[in-house]
Amino acid sequence: MVNWNLINSNGRKISSAQIRKNIVSFMTRNYPCSIIDSIERKYSAYKIHLMNGLCLVFDADGRFVK
Repeated sequence: MVNWNLINSNGRKISSAQIRKNIVSFMTRNYPCSIIDSIERKYSAYKIHLMNGLCLVFDADGRFVK
């Protein structure tokens, strides 16, 4: 299950409510037991690093890119 309370973004903390619902749905559907190490927001993309070494990229609209 995805449980994001606070996310670091450029040195400040933002609420998980600001993360696109598409990303949360994708993560709970495809990676339900994965632990998220970090989430980065860069320009028009989100980069999500999982504890198992995977790195997922989503566009600004929350669509999975790679």
